Amino acid sequence: MKRIFPRALSLLLALSLLAALTVSPALASEAMGDDLTATDTLLNRETQLSTNVFWSTISSDYRTENLITYTPNASVTPIVTYGGALTDRSSVSNTAKALEEQGYRVVAGINGDFYNVNNGLPIGVVVTQGRLRSSDGGYHAIGFRADGTAILGKPAITMSVRYTAQDGAGEPLYNEAGEPLYDELGNPLTSGTGQAAEKTLWPAALNKARTESGVYLYTYDFNASHTTGATQPGVDVVCTIQEGNLALGGTTFLKVERIAETEKEPTPLGPTHVVLSANAKAGEETLNTLRSIPVGTVLTLALTPADPGWNDVQYAAGALYSLVENGAAASGLPTGAAPRTAVGQRYDGSLVFYTIDGRKSGHSIGATMDQVARRLIELGCVTALGLDGGGSTTLAVTKPTDTAAERINQPSDRVERSVSNQIFLVASNQPTGQLSHFYVSADNAYVLAGSSAEISAAAVDTNFIPMNERYDLTASAGTLSGNILTTPLEGGDITVTAQGGGRQGSTVVHAVTAPDGLAVRNADNAIITELSASPGTAVQLHGSAAYKHLPLKADPAAFTWALEGDIGTIDETGLFTATALGTGKITVSAGTQSASIDVTVSTQHLETLEDFEGETTIFRGSGEGASFSLNRDGNYVRFGKASGKLDYDLTANAAGGTARWNATAQPAVLNAPYTGLNLWVDSNGSGNTLSLLYGTGEEETQVLPLTTLDVSGWKQVSVNDLPAGITIRGLEISGTGAGTIYLDQVVAAFDGTVDSAAPVITAELDPENRIITGSITDGVDGILPAERISISSGGEYEPATGRFTVTLPAAGADQGISRVTIKAKDYSGNIGRASVDLPASGGERRFTDTAEYWGADYCDFLYNQGISGGYDDGTFRPDDLLTRLDFSVMLYNALRLDPAKYADVALPFADLEKLPERTLPAVRALYAEGVVTGTQGKDGKLYFNPAGNLTRAQASAMIGRSQEKGYALAELTFTDAAQIPGYASFYIRTMVSQGILSGYDDGTFRPQANITRGQMAKILYTML
Repeated sequence: MKRIFPRALSLLLALSLLAALTVSPALASEAMGDDLTATDTLLNRETQLSTNVFWSTISSDYRTENLITYTPNASVTPIVTYGGALTDRSSVSNTAKALEEQGYRVVAGINGDFYNVNNGLPIGVVVTQGRLRSSDGGYHAIGFRADGTAILGKPAITMSVRYTAQDGAGEPLYNEAGEPLYDELGNPLTSGTGQAAEKTLWPAALNKARTESGVYLYTYDFNASHTTGATQPGVDVVCTIQEGNLALGGTTFLKVERIAETEKEPTPLGPTHVVLSANAKAGEETLNTLRSIPVGTVLTLALTPADPGWNDVQYAAGALYSLVENGAAASGLPTGAAPRTAVGQRYDGSLVFYTIDGRKSGHSIGATMDQVARRLIELGCVTALGLDGGGSTTLAVTKPTDTAAERINQPSDRVERSVSNQIFLVASNQPTGQLSHFYVSADNAYVLAGSSAEISAAAVDTNFIPMNERYDLTASAGTLSGNILTTPLEGGDITVTAQGGGRQGSTVVHAVTAPDGLAVRNADNAIITELSASPGTAVQLHGSAAYKHLPLKADPAAFTWALEGDIGTIDETGLFTATALGTGKITVSAGTQSASIDVTVSTQHLETLEDFEGETTIFRGSGEGASFSLNRDGNYVRFGKASGKLDYDLTANAAGGTARWNATAQPAVLNAPYTGLNLWVDSNGSGNTLSLLYGTGEEETQVLPLTTLDVSGWKQVSVNDLPAGITIRGLEISGTGAGTIYLDQVVAAFDGTVDSAAPVITAELDPENRIITGSITDGVDGILPAERISISSGGEYEPATGRFTVTLPAAGADQGISRVTIKAKDYSGNIGRASVDLPASGGERRFTDTAEYWGADYCDFLYNQGISGGYDDGTFRPDDLLTRLDFSVMLYNALRLDPAKYADVALPFADLEKLPERTLPAVRALYAEGVVTGTQGKDGKLYFNPAGNLTRAQASAMIGRSQEKGYALAELTFTDAAQIPGYASFYIRTMVSQGILSGYDDGTFRPQANITRGQMAKILYTML
């Protein structure tokens, strides 16, 4: 792919190097939170990378920013890049590689302007090599001059096209030699008798999508097909550039070659062409003006910014938002925390290229635009602009030890997004061989006192390019063995210095003696607060330490382990061996801190007595004023897909009475050591009393009150100290009236144990060997049996240890993304879930219209899995609204439902004739499963409405109903969470907790917005 890069830049880069100046940003930030760590790296002359981590006390999470501080100088030059055409998109990393192939050292690069996701066009200005490629659209921009200095603001470029025309048309005039005659402006003379008159056109835009009004200019840069891109009739004036370069503040002379009346075919563009174009609906005056321009006329195109300061700009990129004006944060900025990219200018002219990651809990939650504005003011900026953010936010740098740029931030989409344009700082890649300094770093800047850190050092020449030079390492404290620093037990800040060739460099390692807290971790490095084990098993535990919310690097020898209780042993490495039944406590200590976990050594787990998922129940029998049945209406299910339904009628006696259901067919026995019972009840708020009927042996049936039916909705009920060996003989309702209650997940327990937490699943991918390994454990039930585990791609599960291994097939050259999902259900019905994503390995897109779509991988996934083949013309149309019929077919295919199971299902919809025959199996299955229910028309009939669209809330509820219940419920933090309908709230909460659903960049969920086909593709990928 061709890219537009400067060809004369090497002249600037070859100038002599100046002395480096390092400016450290302020750390304390009222905008971002408590400062945790700050790392500054001098990348090149007066160009510094700063990586700062903050702690948000409000969100109890991290914010991680990466920024470049740049003072204009002759060695490092800012440029703007884009693909072979303005509509092309490329990632920052791929563009950096292309620059390096052309001989530049990429010091740093960030993503640029917002763009139209439908056509890829940037919304604002683009200037490269001193030539205007795209007009500003009325938006803000940053422009760079040849000396690296910048201007920020609104270019407000006025475009005018002037030419001289004679009043009255005539034949061309020729001299005696038969040569055409021209006036002093180069316009052809005709036999017309009218007077010459100057006319002016005011084009609306350069290289923007043409509308139905005004005149538009197009050049070769517009799109990849190098045409005007028009799809409607119009008039085009095709010109060639005679003189000039479309420079801001300058004039360009164009010669009219031909006038074209176009239909639906766009006009081709050559490298020297400029086309004046108007839609056929632009009005006769506009169209006739273009038609009347004589062929051969020389047009004068002037590009005039409102501020002359833009006249000498060589590179420029647009920006949608003004964040800081005259040292104050702008008002009315969009809300919502997200990844952000911005650029700011300080009073002295130096620049700050700013990024903050987001949407990644545990790494960075992102920031609002107002927070970014206030942060840039803290960094000294008096003017700042907001560039494209969200999944577009990217920062790549070439570190002093490297020769190629690498992305250093973590994109919120997991993969780097292709964007419309980029801003780079570039320098010479030619080594000087003259030693400048040493770049020294530690693998961990913060360690637990007594632990070690690995030191790396590299020599850097005066062009900031790595070179070979011998050096010696020294440390201000601790001991050095080769490049391994062992910190002293008394802690402190240790400076490690590399010296050689008369130059040096250093780094600081912070050895912490008083961490903020310790934690106990299992073999998969997951923090645990309790441990269940069986006698004879050995469990390897690890200690971890944190300081200011950040993990400390800690060697195993830095921790001390202790065990309370006669249940086993634990050695100095944290290896616990269970030897006897009972409970105890394991404590890990380091410095002044300690952490403990409760340990249970048992051969027993809780036991599911009834989950109502089968065809029969332990409550089969007969009733007196009561009836019992199975319920499969998901609205009245707490776990799985079914529950028990108890109908009762106490109205026979006005004063009240009792209704009994006697379980006689398959009574459940509560065997030792279980002495308790847990169950869930969906109460009806009647105030009646629900009791358990039980007995022992031949004894008379006893009545044990369970709960008062005092609330509406599910609640968990527990009873303890039951006699061992009792038989559950039924249920009783006492009180007044008639009603219905529902029961779910009846569990035998001991010691009053209630389990409301899902099993913990850890999974890790070894990409080189294509193996996924991990473990599954439950805080109450311990290691779960194989029948309670499911792995989507097979794999081997070891019930004795709770560990699993998934060996993946070799990656193909054209393999799309995929994921492996592991699920585990404990005996109380709680479901744990973890997924491992396998990135795509390249290859062609499955659809012709998704190459630049943000969710192209998800669309490909649907194709590869046979979920959706798109349209007959090879498109997927990801931005089209999803119809109810397409939704049903996609979800049906994704769930792999068996059509034979639903073949006899009768559909009640009055518009069945609108459903193609091929779609009926999907509709039957989803109707039978309670996923799709139809809507009632004004005539009282039920309609499927296949062409109707779905809101995000409706789609979420329907997808959620296809899942079994038992997953955790997330608290919704969307800014518009109050707008989520009650019918969808539960399902959105459970799918947010699973990572299936997420919101928009501005923090909203937009429940009433219609869902698109592309959004559905991502949801189906994440739920599998």
